[in-house]
Amino acid sequence: MMRVATVLLLMLSTALHAESLKIGYINIDHVVSSSPQFIQANQIVIKEFQPQEEQLLLLGQEIQLLADTFNKNSKALSQSERKSEIQKIANLERQLKQQARTLKKQLKLKNELELGKIQDLINTVIKEVAEEEKFDLILYQEVAFASKKVNITPIISQKIRQRFK
Repeated sequence: MMRVATVLLLMLSTALHAESLKIGYINIDHVVSSSPQFIQANQIVIKEFQPQEEQLLLLGQEIQLLADTFNKNSKALSQSERKSEIQKIANLERQLKQQARTLKKQLKLKNELELGKIQDLINTVIKEVAEEEKFDLILYQEVAFASKKVNITPIISQKIRQRFK
């Protein structure tokens, strides 16, 4: 019994003498989505890939027009003409799907590249704020609760905006 009391007394004494930790929390989704760098990167990606998206739309319209024309005129076509038209439409559909997959991959890679640059910038700013403000711990993953006292999202967002060129 005496041992337990001694251990508890030591733990209490240690806790009383321990320095308090300075903890900060960042809503990283808000920081990223509201940063001018993210907004600009989105605009650049949209502008870069718009011609390819328009080509896909045109190809889709062409396929739809061919299918509509085929459906109207299929009874007047010979068996070999019907087969040829069906093959033509099927080939265009495969081409559309392949181009859409390629565009999706390119878009994903570009988005990951741009987001990586923004994440690097955010991490740099977080480290600078941590050092300047003498934080012991800064969290930006999901947490169950963070009070306004530890929420440093506005500080990080402001510094990110200041770095926008």
